[in-house]
Order: sequence, then C-alpha cells, then structure tokens
Amino acid sequence: MPVTSSNETVEANGSASPEEKAERRRIYNDFYGKGLGVGDVHVYILAPDRSSVGGLGIGNALEAEKMIQMLEATAQKLHIVGGAPAIKPRPRSVPPQSDAASMVFHLTARGNRTGSWREFPSENWIVLSGPESKQLLPTSPVALRTSWEVPAEIAKKFYQWFYPQTEDTSIVNRSRIEQESMRMTVVTLENGMARARIEGALRMKHTFYPGRDTDEFVSATVLGFMDFDVAQQRIQRLRMVTEKAIYGQEPFGVALRSVSRETLRALME
Repeated sequence: MPVTSSNETVEANGSASPEEKAERRRIYNDFYGKGLGVGDVHVYILAPDRSSVGGLGIGNALEAEKMIQMLEATAQKLHIVGGAPAIKPRPRSVPPQSDAASMVFHLTARGNRTGSWREFPSENWIVLSGPESKQLLPTSPVALRTSWEVPAEIAKKFYQWFYPQTEDTSIVNRSRIEQESMRMTVVTLENGMARARIEGALRMKHTFYPGRDTDEFVSATVLGFMDFDVAQQRIQRLRMVTEKAIYGQEPFGVALRSVSRETLRALME
C-alpha cells in the first residue's frame, strides 16, 4: 500500500499528529541503523510488521525500470500475492466545499522543466462566491460587440495562480500582481445565449521557493470564452488558457475551466 508523508508536516511545528511524527522518526532511524539508505525524498519499503525492507533514493526511483525491479524483488522476497487495492483509487486533488450559488474553477499549470515533481502539472481550485461570479457579467445591455472589463479584484483571484509548478509547502499564495487586465467582448448572441471572448494580460512576481526572494516574474497573455444566459444573468461555462506565458526564462502553460455542479458532486463521491 503506497503512503506519502510530507517533510514539512512532520517538522517540529508541522501539522502531522504526534504519532505520525514518531513513526517517521522510527522509520528513518531504523533504515539508517541498518544501512538501507535514507533521504528527505526517498522510497521506504516496510514489511507488514513495519520492519524495514529496502528502498530507493529519489534519483533511481524516478527511473521506471529501476523502480519496477525493486518492487518486484520486494514482492518476491515477502511472498506477496496480488489482489484488489486495499483502498479505492481516488483523485488526490478534490474541490473545496462551496455553496450552490458559488462557481468553482479548476486550474492546471505546467512548465517545461523536467525532473522529480516538475514532471507533473500543478492543480488549484478557485471558488468565486455568488456575488463575485456576477461581477464577471456585463452591467450594461448586451448586444454584439458589447465589451467590458472584469473588475481587478475578480481577475486577480484567477491570475494569482497563473505560474508553473513551484515549491509550495502550504496553500499561502506568494504572488504579487503588478499589472493585470481581463476584457470580455460579446462575439455571438443567439436565443438568449451570449458568448464572450476573453482577452487578458498579466505581469506578476512569484518566488520559486518559500522564504527566498527572487526577481522572477510571470508575463502572460490569456485567451478564453464565457457562455452566459443574458436574461437570467447566469454563467453556463468559462474557459481560459495562456496564449503565451513566461516565468523568468521558462515558458509555461495554464488552463482554467469552470466545473459544473454535477461534476463537483461526482468528484466528491
């Protein structure tokens, strides 16, 4: 059974329980004492009785062939027989709780660096309350080419997460937006439904590591669309992607989408 444990949560001031902190220390000390290899980022294999069996450093663990060989050798050593998963697989990233009037958005971001966790996209969930989501809509009568600017405080709720995977140890955001714009223009209007084209731009400072100041900035342009019911002032869907985005010298991409209530219920089951 795979189990993950965050280094930050087991520190002295970390949020892990005393039992988890004690177990992490026990595992580390036991592997160290037996010369089985240790590390802050490491794969530790335990037998059913919690005794130390073996493991891999992160460098070798990132090579699929070496990881598979180690797991197969361990299974043979412990005479493990295959079976159904002990825990039903489920998404690691789930939407936060929200009321029916709110809109929930899912954001994914990926840079072009490789190695370790940088191989995987990051995810964030953004929630706009009912009154906040209404501010995405126009305040004047709607016609073809009607255009309006999204209020800065609403645009910033999206833009503050527009950066590639960086090292984060909490959900505290380290972004400082210096310039932003998000403009919508109605491009189709039919049977009471309107589609607005989204065009935006962003310049934002974001540090790669917590507690380490840098001069790395995000520079991005954004495109997207929003479908909404004109009479009911109800947003049906919203999608945005970065057209061009750079963090420091690294190109990256972001995709953001609204998530329906039906999908949210399915994800929470």
